[in-house]
Amino acid sequence: MVSGAWGNRWFAATVGAFYDWAMRRQPVADGYLRLIVGADARGLLGAMDAVTAMPDGSSILDVPCGGGITLRRLRPGQRVRYVAADISPAMLARARRYSDAGGDPMVEFVECDITGMPLGDGEFDLVVCFSGLHCLPDPAAAVREMARCVRPGGRVIADVALHGRLRRCDAFMAFGRRFLVFGPPATLSEACGWFIDAGLTTTTRHRAGALVYIDAQRPVQAAAAERLTGDSYPGRGGSEK
Repeated sequence: MVSGAWGNRWFAATVGAFYDWAMRRQPVADGYLRLIVGADARGLLGAMDAVTAMPDGSSILDVPCGGGITLRRLRPGQRVRYVAADISPAMLARARRYSDAGGDPMVEFVECDITGMPLGDGEFDLVVCFSGLHCLPDPAAAVREMARCVRPGGRVIADVALHGRLRRCDAFMAFGRRFLVFGPPATLSEACGWFIDAGLTTTTRHRAGALVYIDAQRPVQAAAAERLTGDSYPGRGGSEK
């Protein structure tokens, strides 16, 4: 389940509006992120460009989608299937307003918990999770569910605010944790362990301040072994052995 504060409609709407406003103004986003995590917005926006690079015909899952910041990285006329999922109706409403204004009929919106998504096994070529994992009480469960939803050879890209990298970030998150805004603290090895334990191979780990950007892939060989043994990722659409 998502940390309690994000299930509060007023909190999600207020924080979502500020984050949305800040991220659409790069000087503001740079200042905000430098203050909290010690790095500007270039790393985050650059990681989001994985969406921009996807070829026509691809399928993308954005979870939690928030107010649609990553959705805005789609190219005009880019013909992909894009599923924007979030547990917060307020966040989904913001993302939907942006999509409606852009006239993009290819975007689907799903209200769900990231640890139990009503989506099929291996349904997506790319799964992205930005500014989300460190807000969850069980990020490992979220990564397992994202791994289930990505196809063999597909990628899962996420960022995580790490514990012990920057004192002011640790203090900020410790304060937010008192109000269930953030999940448990995680070191780099712990964060990478979520992906490895979910059966993913981490191909890129880029650190910027207190943030790490993890680019992971679901191995094709593992999927072939699953077909032979009948094993599957546990979760919706899969079987648990």
